[in-house]
Amino acid sequence: MLNRRTFSVYSVAATLGAPAVAQTEALRIVVGFPAGGIVDVIARELGEAMKPHLGGRSIVVEARPGAGGRIGVAAVRTAPADGNTLLFTPSSIMTLYPHVFSKLGYDTLKDFVPISPVCLSANALVVGMHVPVNTLSEFIAWCKANPKEATYASPGAGSAPHFLGAQIASAAGVEMLHVPYKGAPDILNDLYGGRIASFVTALSNAVQPHLGGKMRVLVTTSPKRLGLLPNVQTVAEAGFPQLTGVEWFGLLAPAGTDPGRVAALSAAVAKAMTSDRIKEAFGKLVMEPTSSSSAEFAKTIKADTDRWGVIAKRLNYQPVDA
Repeated sequence: MLNRRTFSVYSVAATLGAPAVAQTEALRIVVGFPAGGIVDVIARELGEAMKPHLGGRSIVVEARPGAGGRIGVAAVRTAPADGNTLLFTPSSIMTLYPHVFSKLGYDTLKDFVPISPVCLSANALVVGMHVPVNTLSEFIAWCKANPKEATYASPGAGSAPHFLGAQIASAAGVEMLHVPYKGAPDILNDLYGGRIASFVTALSNAVQPHLGGKMRVLVTTSPKRLGLLPNVQTVAEAGFPQLTGVEWFGLLAPAGTDPGRVAALSAAVAKAMTSDRIKEAFGKLVMEPTSSSSAEFAKTIKADTDRWGVIAKRLNYQPVDA
């Protein structure tokens, strides 16, 4: 589990950083999702905030969407290990997917060198306005009373929201039909139209529609209540503390990248995360800035990979071909 203590700001001596960043080639940050999407937006904010700490070096964000983020991962895995090509990704692509796909095409722990996490995001369970509930306990009772309507959507089978919804249903002892979609737009159309009951999603996708009266957030997985949603319970407050957790978004490099360059990049992330620009931008996205050393990040990735393995086994999820 990630928290502020785990991801304390890490500093690297300037003597390590100076030679490592003395490069003229543009730094390429690859994201495995479409341009304009949340991952791409975060990566671009990160790049701008890192520039002053990399000697003003040019940073280019390249969208390589497809296969649920795996195309971007593959592009970085085979890139030269010279510190000029990095992967920016949400954690599930690296820690959950090894338990979802039987032929993934990459090994997170062997093919990549962690640089630093960048931000943390909690998830939320939301319902359409046609569902007459305001809390998780009320929703559980409603599902039991309306089993044919008890559905939850996710961006795809084997995604983190899919697993979270299954965990909520299992912990609550209620049957909920999982409805996988290809993306959020189709989910929102059906949620607003009353064709599905609920949706498990990142808080960044839920806050504004909730405040605008388009959907209702019942519960969040954050450790504490969100300032923007002071009346919304956390999963712990709702009686399920074991479901508390956040997803990290972070930077990784191809295996074999020089440790000095990794340390310099990690230090640049740490400095970038303290900027007013990042605090403002991430605040609007309902993301919490964070950073850590490469070694600490590696421990987190290993722990998260193991944790998802236990959850997948408990849910009896059978891996599929990639």
